[in-house]
Amino acid sequence: MNSVTVVGAGPAGLASALTLAKAGWSVEVYEKNAAVGQRFHGDFQGLENWSHEEDILQTLTRLGLQVNFWIRPFHQAIFYDAQLRPHELQTRHPLFYLVRRGDVEGSLERGLYRQALEAGVQFHFGSPVNRVEGPAIISTGPHFGDAICVGYLFETDLPDGAWCIVSQQVAPRGYSYLLVAAGQATISSCQFTNLPRWKTHLEATVTAFRSLHPFEMKNARPFSGYGNIYLQRHLQVGQKRYVGEAAGLQDALWGFGMRYALTSGVLAARSLTDGQEEYPASIERELKAHQQASLVNRLLWEALGDRGFSYFIRKFEAPRDARPLLGKVGGPHWLKNLLYPIARWRLSRRGRYRYTSCDGEDCTCVWCTCERSRL
Repeated sequence: MNSVTVVGAGPAGLASALTLAKAGWSVEVYEKNAAVGQRFHGDFQGLENWSHEEDILQTLTRLGLQVNFWIRPFHQAIFYDAQLRPHELQTRHPLFYLVRRGDVEGSLERGLYRQALEAGVQFHFGSPVNRVEGPAIISTGPHFGDAICVGYLFETDLPDGAWCIVSQQVAPRGYSYLLVAAGQATISSCQFTNLPRWKTHLEATVTAFRSLHPFEMKNARPFSGYGNIYLQRHLQVGQKRYVGEAAGLQDALWGFGMRYALTSGVLAARSLTDGQEEYPASIERELKAHQQASLVNRLLWEALGDRGFSYFIRKFEAPRDARPLLGKVGGPHWLKNLLYPIARWRLSRRGRYRYTSCDGEDCTCVWCTCERSRL
């Protein structure tokens, strides 16, 4: 029986492990944390559904992944510009699917973990790996902090909904969001620059949303996380295949990475099991054009600023179904192909952030908070 090692039990690693086990391979997964999903905290995240014409649930079926986790479709979201003017986006097919992340019941990670167990995957938790021999899938998550998300999980009386603020004051070069489902809420500020001032921007986020939708934060629990945005030059080195954020596979504009993670995990596994297509070639076919377009989208986003967003969001607000226009404007285009080398060069010159002015064991900087949450 063929055997393979998977390093990291995030969505990409779990998708790889499940696919390999279903094909009859012996799979050993090594995860440094004590359980799956400990990078997250039970927070809501959006599984985006506008970048591709195919619905993401159909994509999951095509990839051989079951939807055995909590999921809820959203056909509407309200965006606010820097002046807090509302712009409503509606779609016929879901704009995104809300999922729960982390080591909690119903989460994406626990669902994939159960599927992998049923397929015969062996897990080794609390087992960091520095070196690996033979065929391996590397799914170790982000290594740099190009962006951070800080926020709260809380109970609320607000109705189900999705609200987003795009303003340099509340989330520099990023966005803030409030997601509510079944009395549970996630509020967060996602920042792509000025990271040391995350507390200020989080406070501004909470204040802004409360001015729009007065609410109490019952049993509020803070959370934080970080991610990286870059393009890996080598998706495969020898017998090691890099997937998810370990391969730099991430949407550079909004930071949506689950589609990239799950797809790359399955493609890496299939390159081993059937050998019909090399892993880098499959990424080129499925994901590369969209990721490169997202990198250019981020360059344009940062150049246009708040005024540019206000202009474009009005365009998306007009149609009764904004999903096709979102996919067209945000997707690959020949002009973006021309701009891509510039966008990549600009990103390569941006310093990777790592906070170093820590105060010891009780430090509350976002980096220490993130690392403690992952122990």
